[in-house]
Amino acid sequence: MVSGGSAAEWARRNPDKAFLILYTVLYLFIILLSDIMNGVVGNNYAWYDVYFYWEHARDIMDGLVPYVDFDTAYPPFSFVIYLIPYFFTPGEVAFHYGFSIFTYLFSLLAIWGLFRFCDRVGLDHKYVYVTFLLLIIGVNNFFIARNDTITTVFVVLCLLFYLDRKYVPAFILLALGIMTKIYPVFLLPVLLIPFLAGKDWKGFFLYLIITAGVCLLIELPFLINDPSTAFSYLFQHSGRGMEIESLVAIPFMIVGLFDSNLVYVGMDESWDLFGPLVEGISPFLMPLMFAIILAFLVYFLYRMVKARPAGDMVMPLTVMACAIVLVLFMTFNKVYCAQYIMWVIMLYPLLIWAYKMFGIDHGKLLKLLVFLTAATLLTVLCMADATEHISAVYILADCLKGVATVILLYHLIKSFRCALDSCSGGPEASV
Repeated sequence: MVSGGSAAEWARRNPDKAFLILYTVLYLFIILLSDIMNGVVGNNYAWYDVYFYWEHARDIMDGLVPYVDFDTAYPPFSFVIYLIPYFFTPGEVAFHYGFSIFTYLFSLLAIWGLFRFCDRVGLDHKYVYVTFLLLIIGVNNFFIARNDTITTVFVVLCLLFYLDRKYVPAFILLALGIMTKIYPVFLLPVLLIPFLAGKDWKGFFLYLIITAGVCLLIELPFLINDPSTAFSYLFQHSGRGMEIESLVAIPFMIVGLFDSNLVYVGMDESWDLFGPLVEGISPFLMPLMFAIILAFLVYFLYRMVKARPAGDMVMPLTVMACAIVLVLFMTFNKVYCAQYIMWVIMLYPLLIWAYKMFGIDHGKLLKLLVFLTAATLLTVLCMADATEHISAVYILADCLKGVATVILLYHLIKSFRCALDSCSGGPEASV
């Protein structure tokens, strides 16, 4: 029998193995906790999205054609992600576990890649440990039971290849992420701007064409089968209502507290706000979000051209810009699900490296990510009060998440500007 002292000594000598054991145990615990929550809450709460993944995989195996015979909000490569665990599981309940194990195995790819990155740049592995412990404890069930995990791993692997200047696999992985869940498309211009700023026209157009080509190749069977429905997932996203978890929903929920005829809660793809006031404003929210992100991208390009950072400074600036774009999306989008926070949390080791490259204090970053995670979990816990009528308790919880998100965004932008200001004039930005 191993004593407590010898076990602690083994863990000190083998920190990576000890972390992986702890991570695996916590992962299994969250799977068990999900089943317990399912029994307590009902309505298949814990595995809600996974049920639809299983249903889509079953429909495909029954010969139904996505976008024609059934609707879905996800791009075509998501079906590959669903079918892999489907082949190894005999039914719906088993698929829950199969999918969560698949996300676990996929997350190991990100952990392995981040370990290698840390070794290459001289960064302690503890930042990877913190990242994935925060994901499994804080993001919790949403980390094991959402396709966001798969997509975010694609993004992390893309950035790791990008930072290693292996651009072809980087942009292929980005395309796979885009075609699994659409949000990585916002990172494409960020990753191309350094080529544009450095007047590397060949690289700019080559990697744009590679990304678009891989996306088109994945989309092609559906485009050939029925062009009228091939991109219906895009319209399903743009047509979604104002979700109660979003920050833009907060002032409207406050109005709904006083006048339920103007604003009220209902179920669409999620718990959304309805009523004449919301429905009059909602169509303008997505264009506004696009405009804000575009404004940041223009600012990034302008500063890159003006500052002309040295070659080794371009990469950390790009990582910081990626994080800012993701948090801008979270802040101003009319949909802000609990799992979205994993998009930026999984970038934590890369951000630490970027901060260190510019000598920026990174002590606040982890505190802000923990704050955001705790506030997001609070909104999930309070959501039961908000599904039948607008709840003051839920509004307060969502306000706290809003504060956490906005402070994180401010911190990232402030750090980004500090990094840009520290770049001395030199040779043109190059990648």
